[in-house]
Amino acid sequence: MKGLTYLYKALLLMGAVLLALALHTACANRGQGPQGGPKDQLPPIVIGCVPANGSVNVTTKTFEIEFDEIVQVDNVMQNVIISPPQKLMPTIKASGRKVRIVFDDSLRANTTYSLSFNKAIVDNNERNPLDRFVYVFSTGNSIDSLQISGKVLDAQTLSPLSGLTVGVHSDHADSAFLTKPFDHIGKTNEKGEFTIANMAQGSYRLYALKDVTNSYYYIPAGADIAFYDSIITPELHLHAKMDTIWKTPQKMQYDTVIVHTFPESYPKDLLLKSFVEESACRQLMDRPKRLSNKHFQLTFACTIDSMPRLSLLNDTVARADWYRMEPMQRPDSLVYWITDSLVYKQDTVRIMVDYWQSDSLMQLVPARDTVALVEAKIQPNRRSSRKAETASAEAPKVEPLTFVHNLNRDLEVYDTVQFTFAQPVKWFAKDSIHLFYLQDSLEVPVPFQVAFNDTACATKVFLSFAKDFEQKYQLRIDSAAFVSLYGQVNHHFNKPFQFKNLDEYANLYVKFPVVPQHAVVELLDMRDAVIGRSPIVDGEAYFEDLKPGTVGLRLYIDQNNNQKWDTGVLLQHQQPEPMYYYPQVIQLRANWDVEESWNIYHTPWDKQRPADIKSNKK
Repeated sequence: MKGLTYLYKALLLMGAVLLALALHTACANRGQGPQGGPKDQLPPIVIGCVPANGSVNVTTKTFEIEFDEIVQVDNVMQNVIISPPQKLMPTIKASGRKVRIVFDDSLRANTTYSLSFNKAIVDNNERNPLDRFVYVFSTGNSIDSLQISGKVLDAQTLSPLSGLTVGVHSDHADSAFLTKPFDHIGKTNEKGEFTIANMAQGSYRLYALKDVTNSYYYIPAGADIAFYDSIITPELHLHAKMDTIWKTPQKMQYDTVIVHTFPESYPKDLLLKSFVEESACRQLMDRPKRLSNKHFQLTFACTIDSMPRLSLLNDTVARADWYRMEPMQRPDSLVYWITDSLVYKQDTVRIMVDYWQSDSLMQLVPARDTVALVEAKIQPNRRSSRKAETASAEAPKVEPLTFVHNLNRDLEVYDTVQFTFAQPVKWFAKDSIHLFYLQDSLEVPVPFQVAFNDTACATKVFLSFAKDFEQKYQLRIDSAAFVSLYGQVNHHFNKPFQFKNLDEYANLYVKFPVVPQHAVVELLDMRDAVIGRSPIVDGEAYFEDLKPGTVGLRLYIDQNNNQKWDTGVLLQHQQPEPMYYYPQVIQLRANWDVEESWNIYHTPWDKQRPADIKSNKK
């Protein structure tokens, strides 16, 4: 018995020691021990609303939503969609576990309001979003429950457009889209999908708009828009689904048939094609640039339909033809060359530009700007300064007429030999240009033609000739073969070049079992850039001498036969010209012919665009 007592005391003493050690360890290592369990990945939960979600006969303008944890509200303007839209965005703030909403605008009578929060509400710690939460109330006796849905695609690229406001007007007049906010709205997601919910019975016009000003109506200033051709009437259909309970596992005899009914809203597959009206481009002139002492550039926001008129304001007396315009390289840009030396020798040239500019109503009106063309000065370094001082003491150095070219040892078979000169070419001597190939050490001349517009202020010169893809060519240009508008001449030039062999290319032939009228087929690279065009002849389009690689195809109907794809016109109810994409990309291999058959009507529009072709639409 005594032994047991000693044993009991020893155990008590040992327990006390272990407890002391445990307490000491816990105090000394506060960072260890339980860490709070797994990471919270659950979104906040709504536990109540005041007024309750789905309330009717609401008269208050203040609303509260309570959650099971502390929450925050992120990016209200981007995330929260309020329908009908408000002129003044309600104040939406989080405080602890509640989100408080205060409307500044008056609420319409007998109207159902919906607040779609998307991912705006997140918990305070892990920022888990509460997705797709919608708060609905009505100022009338009932909640409107009709809805429509669909997609918005870019009309030219068929890529889905996100962030567009899609809205309806019960006013069917064309002016409603231009003057009134939408009656009800939704927004497109990353797939271009939209839903407009809680609509009242009636008929509507449907539009889409890239609403950067949050005005909820169309301001013609280059925004993406879309419109649906027909009047839309939302409906609610009841569908039935039958389930059968069988008496035996072999399903030879049924016991009970259960009919489940569920509602479905229509229309639910609406397709809108977004475009930018050409007439919606606001015409403005950018700040002119003096590219050198001898030439300057005028750039405009839109395509130039009529040439501006220039007047010289300097005190120096100059000829009336003190400048010449270079042939247009871009539809929105003009390059001018100053021909009068009394003008281009001045550091600052002052001119007056009369042109057409868009007013606040997007109408073209006469405009006049006075601009100063200041030559850009390059600050020389010390070494170049000393060289300049030495050169100034010697005879003045005449600068040569320089040019760039596309000659290399492997030109593409479809390339044209071309030169771009630093100054407009005034004159050239064809007999000072020599094109030949070597045969047994002898120079065999090759007949060629020089394409050059000597009536314009041109800087580009092209050489054309019958190509022999097995020959190695040599081009020699004598000194002073080309003379510029300012009297500068070229130095001697000698360059070998050759073309690739035809067996390094692929050919593509596309057959159309259903031949569309007035169609133009476009060949695309993987960045959605057009690299070739072909009409359809005898039910077939063909592209020859293509580089190996991956390509895509699209086709548009040239309804007005103007040789280009045309956008829509809202007030004329004119949709963009129809565009179709071949639903797969095509692999091209060297020395291979590829044949494809394409029925453009076989695949729905929203399924046509191949995922491999990157969209350049933002």
